[in-house]
Amino acid sequence: MRPRPQTPPEPTDEELNACILTRYRLLGIDISVLPESDEDAPMDRERLLENGRSILRQDVEAANFHIDPQFNLPNAFPAPFVAWTEEGGS
Repeated sequence: MRPRPQTPPEPTDEELNACILTRYRLLGIDISVLPESDEDAPMDRERLLENGRSILRQDVEAANFHIDPQFNLPNAFPAPFVAWTEEGGS
């Protein structure tokens, strides 16, 4: 019998920081030029990492969102053939 897949535990802040820092290094971005923590600076490393963790956690929430395949999204510009169908009202 195969074991059932399990959801991995939530990553810690340190694990997310390592992911974020690795991504910046791979992109060639040096964040060491930013101050560690400075409220007067436009951005500091503390806020940069906090924002990055927030984005990664929101991505997970968005990826787990279940879309109802029968949900009909409203369309601001319906296709011209709608005028000849029951939905078009004509």
